[in-house]
Amino acid sequence: MSPALTTYIGAVFNNGFVARLLDLSLRANTSEDEDFENEIARLCRSMRSTGSASWALPLATAAATVDLVAEVLASSLRTRLPAGFEERLALAADGGSVEEYLSDTASAIRKLDSEVVPGYGELPMAPWEVSLAFPQVIDFKYWVETDEFETLDECLWAGFDSMHPGECASSATALVAQAQEALILFPDPDVLRSTLSQSIPWVSRNVLLEIVRKGNEHLAELHGFPGR
Repeated sequence: MSPALTTYIGAVFNNGFVARLLDLSLRANTSEDEDFENEIARLCRSMRSTGSASWALPLATAAATVDLVAEVLASSLRTRLPAGFEERLALAADGGSVEEYLSDTASAIRKLDSEVVPGYGELPMAPWEVSLAFPQVIDFKYWVETDEFETLDECLWAGFDSMHPGECASSATALVAQAQEALILFPDPDVLRSTLSQSIPWVSRNVLLEIVRKGNEHLAELHGFPGR
C-alpha cells in the first residue's frame, strides 16, 4: 500500500463519522450527566433527521464502518493506522476492551436503525445537536444583538435585507424554517430557552416568532410569496 493511499484512507479514521463517534465517547466519559448510549442515540437521531446525511451515510452503513475499524485493528493494516488514532480509540473505550467498545457501538447503531429513535421529550437535545439543527439561527446572532438599530424589528429587517437577493433561497428560507422548527419542537417557552440557550444565548419564543414573521414578510414583499 503506497504512502499516498494510506494518507487518503486515514481520513476514514481521523475525520467524518468515526471521528465524531470518538468525540462523543470522550465527551460522555468526562460528563457526569451523559452516557455514551444516549450520545449514540442522539447521533443517530441527528443523522435520521437530515435527509442528506441519511442519503450519504445510512445508519446500517455507519455501523458497518465501525465494524471496518475493528477489522483493520485485527489485520496487518493496523500498522498503517494514522498516528494517535489507537490512543484516542483507547480513551474512547475508557479503560475497557477496544474490541468490545467497537462491537457494542456497532450493535447499538444497528438496534437504533430498526427502532424509533427517542424523541426530545424522552432524550433532551444536546448543545451539539442544537448547533447541527439550527445553524442559521445561530449565525443570525449579530442581527439580534446589534445596537446599530433602535428596535428589534429594524434589526431583523436589516438582517434579511443583508441576505437579499443572493442568499434568500438558501439562507433566509433556512433561517425561517429553523426558527419555526424550534418553536414547534419546544412550544413551552421555558423548555425552549433551557434547551437552546447554551448554543443560542439570546433565544426566546418571542424573538423566534419575530424572525419567522419578518422573514415571511420579506419573502412576500420581495419575492412574491403569498403573505397574510
